[in-house]
Amino acid sequence: MKTWSRLWSTWFVLLSVAISALTAFAQRSDRDSWQQPGRIMDSLGIRHGMIIGEAGAGDGYFTFHLSKRVGEEGKIYANDIDKGALQRINDRCKREDVRNITTIVGEVDDPLFPEGELDCVVIIMAFHDFEKPVEWMKNVIPSMKPDAFLAIIDPDPQKVRHDRSHFMSKEKILATMQKTDFALVRMLTFLERDNIYVFRLKNGR
Repeated sequence: MKTWSRLWSTWFVLLSVAISALTAFAQRSDRDSWQQPGRIMDSLGIRHGMIIGEAGAGDGYFTFHLSKRVGEEGKIYANDIDKGALQRINDRCKREDVRNITTIVGEVDDPLFPEGELDCVVIIMAFHDFEKPVEWMKNVIPSMKPDAFLAIIDPDPQKVRHDRSHFMSKEKILATMQKTDFALVRMLTFLERDNIYVFRLKNGR
């Protein structure tokens, strides 16, 4: 009986893990259909070998898309203030043998990215939750190379069906960024739910 009990317990654990993995895969596939990560990366010029800082990485949905795009010669610094979310990224890296992602626990006003390394900074579906966006933007500058850009991909309340009050209008995003040292160079609106805002430093370095 003990042997059967152990076998049953092992089988149940394996089944639970499999179901969780399949559920996560289905959720990512559904999000891929409307978020179109490939088109986002194409529009931003994300390419092999780039070093990217992703702010508000969460569980790593976009992180792993970026990781595949930049390849072994590139690197992704996945930042968040949620240690649990970053641990899930680390766990997935171990499972899938991904070696070009490094997680960084940031602060509400500072991403704590390494100085002078980043070709670009990407903030996907997170900017509307920033508590101190102006201070954060000041503190991200030292981590960026002189020709680096910063991209915000955030839901447009005019496009989404639910939780519209939770997200920032494009007018509010632009008004917030006007208080920083960044200037808008492009805004793309082809996504189903999000807008893409691309910024560069106003006066270089």
